[in-house]
Amino acid sequence: MKLGNWMAIAVVAVFATSCGESSTKEDKSTSSTTNTDTQIPETVPVTTTTTTTTIVVPEPTKTSFETKYPNVSNVYWSQYEPVSTFDWEWAGWEKMDTADYVVTYKMDNNDYWSWYDDDNNWIGTVTTLTNFSGLPDAVNNTIQSNFPDYTIVSVDKENDKNRTAYEIELSKGEDKMKALIDENGSILKKKGKVDGVKTKEKNI
Repeated sequence: MKLGNWMAIAVVAVFATSCGESSTKEDKSTSSTTNTDTQIPETVPVTTTTTTTTIVVPEPTKTSFETKYPNVSNVYWSQYEPVSTFDWEWAGWEKMDTADYVVTYKMDNNDYWSWYDDDNNWIGTVTTLTNFSGLPDAVNNTIQSNFPDYTIVSVDKENDKNRTAYEIELSKGEDKMKALIDENGSILKKKGKVDGVKTKEKNI
Protein backbone atom coordinates (compact mmCIF):
# COMPACT_ATOMS: atom_id res chain seq x y z
CA MET A 1 0.00 0.00 0.00
CA LYS A 2 2.76 2.44 0.94
CA LEU A 3 4.73 1.47 -2.18
CA GLY A 4 1.65 2.12 -4.32
CA ASN A 5 1.19 5.58 -2.79
CA TRP A 6 4.85 6.38 -3.25
CA MET A 7 4.73 5.34 -6.95
CA ALA A 8 1.63 7.51 -7.54
CA ILE A 9 3.32 10.53 -5.97
CA ALA A 10 6.47 9.97 -8.07
CA VAL A 11 4.47 9.83 -11.31
CA VAL A 12 2.64 13.05 -10.45
CA ALA A 13 5.95 14.78 -9.57
CA VAL A 14 7.60 13.71 -12.84
CA PHE A 15 4.57 14.87 -14.85
CA ALA A 16 4.49 18.26 -13.05
CA THR A 17 8.21 18.80 -13.58
CA SER A 18 7.90 17.95 -17.27
CA CYS A 19 5.03 20.42 -17.74
CA GLY A 20 6.94 23.10 -15.84
CA GLU A 21 10.00 22.81 -18.10
CA SER A 22 7.86 22.92 -21.22
CA SER A 23 6.01 25.94 -19.94
CA THR A 24 9.26 27.73 -19.01
CA LYS A 25 10.84 27.08 -22.41
CA GLU A 26 7.73 28.30 -24.19
CA ASP A 27 7.64 31.49 -22.11
CA LYS A 28 11.30 32.24 -22.88
CA SER A 29 10.71 31.72 -26.58
CA THR A 30 7.66 33.98 -26.53
CA SER A 31 9.55 36.62 -24.57
CA SER A 32 12.47 36.52 -27.00
CA THR A 33 10.17 36.86 -30.01
CA THR A 34 8.35 39.76 -28.42
CA ASN A 35 11.60 41.62 -27.69
CA THR A 36 12.83 41.14 -31.27
CA ASP A 37 9.57 42.41 -32.73
CA THR A 38 9.54 45.56 -30.59
CA GLN A 39 13.12 46.70 -31.19
CA ILE A 40 13.15 50.19 -32.75
CA PRO A 41 16.22 51.81 -34.39
CA GLU A 42 17.54 54.82 -32.50
CA THR A 43 17.45 57.05 -35.63
CA VAL A 44 14.73 56.60 -38.21
CA PRO A 45 15.06 58.90 -41.25
CA VAL A 46 11.85 60.65 -42.27
CA THR A 47 11.26 59.85 -45.94
CA THR A 48 9.01 61.53 -48.50
CA THR A 49 8.83 60.92 -52.23
CA THR A 50 12.13 62.63 -53.01
CA THR A 51 13.49 63.86 -49.69
CA THR A 52 15.21 62.10 -46.80
CA THR A 53 16.26 63.91 -43.65
CA THR A 54 17.30 63.16 -40.09
CA ILE A 55 17.02 66.81 -39.02
CA VAL A 56 14.38 69.51 -38.92
CA VAL A 57 15.08 71.94 -41.76
CA PRO A 58 13.47 75.40 -41.50
CA GLU A 59 10.65 75.82 -44.01
CA PRO A 60 12.16 79.03 -45.49
CA THR A 61 15.38 77.11 -46.21
CA LYS A 62 13.52 74.24 -47.86
CA THR A 63 11.39 76.65 -49.88
CA SER A 64 14.48 78.56 -51.03
CA PHE A 65 16.09 75.30 -52.16
CA GLU A 66 12.99 73.93 -53.90
CA THR A 67 12.50 77.24 -55.75
CA LYS A 68 16.11 77.35 -56.92
CA TYR A 69 16.34 73.65 -57.79
CA PRO A 70 12.84 72.38 -58.69
CA ASN A 71 13.79 69.36 -60.81
CA VAL A 72 16.03 67.25 -58.58
CA SER A 73 15.91 63.80 -56.99
CA ASN A 74 17.46 61.87 -54.08
CA VAL A 75 17.37 64.93 -51.83
CA TYR A 76 19.05 64.48 -48.43
CA TRP A 77 19.40 67.19 -45.76
CA SER A 78 21.91 67.18 -42.90
CA GLN A 79 23.83 69.57 -40.69
CA TYR A 80 26.87 71.21 -42.25
CA GLU A 81 29.97 69.09 -42.60
CA PRO A 82 33.03 69.49 -44.85
CA VAL A 83 33.06 67.58 -48.14
CA SER A 84 36.36 65.88 -48.93
CA THR A 85 36.08 66.61 -52.65
CA PHE A 86 35.66 70.36 -52.11
CA ASP A 87 38.34 72.73 -50.79
CA TRP A 88 36.34 75.30 -48.82
CA GLU A 89 39.23 77.70 -48.18
CA TRP A 90 40.41 77.46 -51.78
CA ALA A 91 36.95 78.57 -52.99
CA GLY A 92 37.04 81.51 -50.58
CA TRP A 93 33.55 80.90 -49.24
CA GLU A 94 32.47 82.17 -45.84
CA LYS A 95 32.99 79.82 -42.93
CA MET A 96 30.13 77.64 -41.78
CA ASP A 97 29.42 75.54 -38.70
CA THR A 98 27.08 72.80 -37.50
CA ALA A 99 24.20 75.28 -37.11
CA ASP A 100 24.13 75.46 -40.93
CA TYR A 101 22.78 72.98 -43.47
CA VAL A 102 23.95 70.96 -46.46
CA VAL A 103 21.64 69.29 -48.94
CA THR A 104 22.82 66.62 -51.37
CA TYR A 105 20.83 65.68 -54.45
CA LYS A 106 20.98 64.52 -58.05
CA MET A 107 20.35 66.68 -61.09
CA ASP A 108 21.02 65.68 -64.70
CA ASN A 109 22.57 62.43 -63.37
CA ASN A 110 25.23 64.38 -61.44
CA ASP A 111 25.75 64.60 -57.67
CA TYR A 112 25.31 68.07 -56.14
CA TRP A 113 25.92 69.69 -52.76
CA SER A 114 24.30 72.98 -51.70
CA TRP A 115 24.87 74.85 -48.44
CA TYR A 116 22.53 77.14 -46.49
CA ASP A 117 23.30 79.15 -43.36
CA ASP A 118 21.09 79.25 -40.28
CA ASP A 119 19.42 82.42 -41.61
CA ASN A 120 18.10 80.44 -44.62
CA ASN A 121 20.58 82.04 -47.04
CA TRP A 122 22.01 80.00 -49.92
CA ILE A 123 25.82 79.98 -49.68
CA GLY A 124 26.81 77.99 -52.73
CA THR A 125 26.56 74.82 -54.78
CA VAL A 126 29.19 72.36 -55.99
CA THR A 127 29.06 69.48 -58.45
CA THR A 128 31.83 67.21 -59.70
CA LEU A 129 31.84 67.12 -63.50
CA THR A 130 32.61 63.86 -65.28
CA ASN A 131 32.24 65.22 -68.81
CA PHE A 132 35.14 67.65 -69.29
CA SER A 133 34.04 68.45 -72.84
CA GLY A 134 31.17 70.44 -71.36
CA LEU A 135 33.45 73.18 -70.00
CA PRO A 136 32.79 76.70 -71.35
CA ASP A 137 34.94 77.72 -74.33
CA ALA A 138 36.55 80.52 -72.30
CA VAL A 139 37.70 78.00 -69.66
CA ASN A 140 39.02 75.58 -72.27
CA ASN A 141 40.93 78.38 -74.01
CA THR A 142 42.55 79.39 -70.70
CA ILE A 143 43.60 75.80 -70.00
CA GLN A 144 45.08 75.36 -73.46
CA SER A 145 47.00 78.63 -73.39
CA ASN A 146 48.22 78.53 -69.78
CA PHE A 147 48.66 74.78 -69.20
CA PRO A 148 49.71 73.29 -72.56
CA ASP A 149 50.18 69.51 -72.60
CA TYR A 150 48.49 69.14 -69.20
CA THR A 151 45.74 66.55 -68.79
CA ILE A 152 42.60 67.34 -66.83
CA VAL A 153 42.31 65.04 -63.82
CA SER A 154 39.16 66.39 -62.15
CA VAL A 155 36.75 69.33 -62.32
CA ASP A 156 34.42 70.77 -59.68
CA LYS A 157 31.92 73.39 -60.75
CA GLU A 158 31.29 75.93 -57.98
CA ASN A 159 28.45 78.46 -57.83
CA ASP A 160 27.94 81.14 -55.23
CA LYS A 161 26.15 84.51 -55.24
CA ASN A 162 29.21 86.20 -56.77
CA ARG A 163 30.37 83.87 -59.52
CA THR A 164 30.55 80.52 -61.26
CA ALA A 165 34.03 79.01 -61.24
CA TYR A 166 35.74 75.72 -62.03
CA GLU A 167 38.25 74.10 -59.70
CA ILE A 168 40.44 72.10 -62.06
CA GLU A 169 43.22 69.66 -61.25
CA LEU A 170 45.72 68.97 -64.04
CA SER A 171 48.82 66.86 -64.48
CA LYS A 172 51.77 66.61 -66.86
CA GLY A 173 54.17 63.85 -65.92
CA GLU A 174 55.47 64.69 -62.47
CA ASP A 175 54.02 68.21 -62.59
CA LYS A 176 50.69 68.85 -60.90
CA MET A 177 48.55 71.96 -61.09
CA LYS A 178 45.35 73.14 -59.43
CA ALA A 179 43.57 76.16 -60.89
CA LEU A 180 40.40 78.06 -60.05
CA ILE A 181 39.06 79.54 -63.29
CA ASP A 182 35.88 81.59 -63.57
CA GLU A 183 33.37 81.07 -66.37
CA ASN A 184 34.89 83.95 -68.34
CA GLY A 185 38.28 82.25 -68.41
CA SER A 186 40.04 84.35 -65.77
CA ILE A 187 42.47 82.46 -63.50
CA LEU A 188 41.47 83.36 -59.95
CA LYS A 189 44.03 81.11 -58.24
CA LYS A 190 46.56 78.49 -59.16
CA LYS A 191 49.15 76.43 -57.35
CA GLY A 192 51.30 73.45 -58.15
CA LYS A 193 54.55 72.56 -59.90
CA VAL A 194 55.70 73.65 -63.35
CA ASP A 195 58.88 71.97 -64.63
CA GLY A 196 59.51 70.83 -61.07
CA VAL A 197 59.30 74.34 -59.61
CA LYS A 198 56.53 75.19 -57.13
CA THR A 199 54.29 78.05 -58.14
CA LYS A 200 51.39 79.86 -56.48
CA GLU A 201 49.27 82.73 -57.74
CA LYS A 202 46.19 84.54 -56.49
CA ASN A 203 44.20 87.12 -58.45
CA ILE A 204 41.25 87.62 -56.11
